[in-house]
Amino acid sequence: MISKFPFLVFLLAFAIAHLYGNLLKANENWPEIKKLGNGLYNFDGITIDQKNRKIEFPMICNQQSGLIEYGIVHENGKIHESLFRTKIRPQMIHASLLLLKAKAYENYFDQPVENNSTRPNLHNQCLRIEIVWDANGTTQNVDIRDMYYNHNEQNQKPDEAVFLFTGSRMIEKTFMAEHTGSILGVYVDPDAIINSIENNSDNDDLWLGKKSSMPPLENNVTCVLHLP
Repeated sequence: MISKFPFLVFLLAFAIAHLYGNLLKANENWPEIKKLGNGLYNFDGITIDQKNRKIEFPMICNQQSGLIEYGIVHENGKIHESLFRTKIRPQMIHASLLLLKAKAYENYFDQPVENNSTRPNLHNQCLRIEIVWDANGTTQNVDIRDMYYNHNEQNQKPDEAVFLFTGSRMIEKTFMAEHTGSILGVYVDPDAIINSIENNSDNDDLWLGKKSSMPPLENNVTCVLHLP
């Protein structure tokens, strides 16, 4: 089926080569890209919407309140510190973003995170992230940033998007997001694929889940990542 979609195949090859460099092996079996129609493709459980430049994948509500460091982790990651967990592999999410021509922001961690206020304005490069679920026949659609808060600034929320595609670091030929399960960091993590760029995102004692905005525990939800 992949052979019918040369453009996407080319992008996939580029994405994997870029992501894994010399780890790419000719005999590895990568998931197929399956055409769903109307510009939609399935890639290892991720729905890629080429027309609207977004991806969707399933998750489970992992916790509703208490201190958090992550918005999303793999089910083998730090689930006790995350709002949501997913079976989708981090490297597949990373590759899916590359398939839509997203480019990880290079060298984001080269300067101290506490100097966020001195960084160039990156909000126009940030992703918008929605969490969607069914509540007794009614579709709930909530921005993930509404699902947690800074306990020092409970009534304040940034007006702009704050989740930057930083990409995960590679250490000794290991793609670290795949190793740690880190996908979206509220408390910044160079192993995570996506990170918050808010001021004080380097403080792991500030961020708490907002139960009133969360789905029920263990509830199935869909994560929608909108590219800028």
